[in-house]
Amino acid sequence: MAFHFVLEPLLRLRHSVERQRKLALQNAASHLAHAQTAIVQLDESLASSVTADASSLVAGRRAAELHFAVELREQLRHLRLRLQQDVLRLEPLRTQAASAYQQAFREREVLESLRARQHRAYQVERDRREQQRIDAAYLLQRWHHRKG
Repeated sequence: MAFHFVLEPLLRLRHSVERQRKLALQNAASHLAHAQTAIVQLDESLASSVTADASSLVAGRRAAELHFAVELREQLRHLRLRLQQDVLRLEPLRTQAASAYQQAFREREVLESLRARQHRAYQVERDRREQQRIDAAYLLQRWHHRKG
């Protein structure tokens, strides 16, 4: 008789839940990373914009062009603030997703461990029965040999 784990359907469900939680964690982490990367890029853009304005002012840039550049920087600062708010909103979501994944992982691990223990017990019992069969066959052979 082959080994049969009674909770196999539950184990498959736990694998599925774990995969879903892992995907949700990866998705949350990806969104957070994109927002953080966008902030870094905006900071670099703002810094280079200030440097470019200073050098173009020396070169005789028109007031309208300078005003446009200032307005653009202001819009970039507003975008940066929105991205910072996104980061503040996304960080707890990523933390929640990580916690849900860890819980699903632990629940699957418990079932895997139970399955492994039951499989080991099954193998020990199978080996014991096989040894009993071999011993009985040996004793039967000796008994026939003595009779004969």
